[in-house]
Amino acid sequence: MLSALLLAFVPVPGLAFSGSPSQGEAQLERSDADARRAFGFLTPAEQADCIEELSAELEWLDTFQLRLVRYARTLDERDPGLLPLERETPYFDPTEHAPGQPIARKRLAPDAASARKTRERILRRVPQSPLSASYRYDWGQGEIVRSAVAPDAQRVFDNALAGFAPGHDLALALVERALDDGSQRAALDAFDHAYTDRSGNVYPGITLYDAWASGEEMEMPDVDILGVVHTLLGIRDRWIAPVPDREHNELYATVGTLFRSAQRHRGLRSAIAATFLESAPKLPGSYPTSIERFHGLWESCASTPSEVAKRLPDPERWSEFLVECSTRTSGDPKLLAAAQLRQATLAADARAVRALLGRLLEQRGAFERKERPAPPQPKKD
Repeated sequence: MLSALLLAFVPVPGLAFSGSPSQGEAQLERSDADARRAFGFLTPAEQADCIEELSAELEWLDTFQLRLVRYARTLDERDPGLLPLERETPYFDPTEHAPGQPIARKRLAPDAASARKTRERILRRVPQSPLSASYRYDWGQGEIVRSAVAPDAQRVFDNALAGFAPGHDLALALVERALDDGSQRAALDAFDHAYTDRSGNVYPGITLYDAWASGEEMEMPDVDILGVVHTLLGIRDRWIAPVPDREHNELYATVGTLFRSAQRHRGLRSAIAATFLESAPKLPGSYPTSIERFHGLWESCASTPSEVAKRLPDPERWSEFLVECSTRTSGDPKLLAAAQLRQATLAADARAVRALLGRLLEQRGAFERKERPAPPQPKKD
């Protein structure tokens, strides 16, 4: 049942993978640290050559996962290098949303001690994917955006070591976009503003979405809360900064309701998109218990994002949808078996990427090296 639609794109029948790791894969399974060390002992030219060969060979590797990647790429015909750059995270202007507290905002450096500590605290419960992405879906803009930093040999190596082939990040972003109907775009754009504190510090790498989703006790200045209310509800005379303590509960409950709908919309779609290409992605909240069910959902829709999108609920039906998804998969032995096979196949496909990387390192004698060769000395006249 493995997504028959995709077989039309790569007309090679069947998917075969070994139940035991190859020699290259066994080398990598011994220690990721060994593989990283081996890659580090290659010269920059050797690293570039290794990654170029990896990418070239993966173009011909006919796994289910790579068929999915190639199919997802057909969802947008633009040259990836011409996709818009990701924007600098905006913040709500205190002169507009809290003129009674016009505390100027200042962006902290990403490596500032306070920025690092706050990121660690806010994001500590969020499972971190090993995927180093050059492309992502901006839920507030409804657009695929690219990082200002172009993918280099080290990033491609790190992803391959984790089982991700080149193009995985773009494919994931395209699937997220395909699952998003835009109904929560305004809310997600509002919560995609930067997290700030009452002293005016703007924290890099943390959005209001991150802060509200963290479950952490946090400092939330009036400008950010009122910015959400003004933007989404258009209510500007109910709460005025500085907001009295007696009005905080109602104000926070109002914003909390807006956030819950936005989070259910984005969180569900992100989780389902992650299982399009990955066997057991790291997911937040209760979604890890639904991974097998999401594979069943993809199977029942022939791994076609547009078909899955038709089944996704509005925020009010979020819980009901998860129950229905569970019941549908567990209640149908054939669908359950197909979901489990899909999951096992994607796991094997990730191992195939790692195995290829191991073989290329072995061919270059990288595992036997103790240091990186010295660069050639310029010839003297």
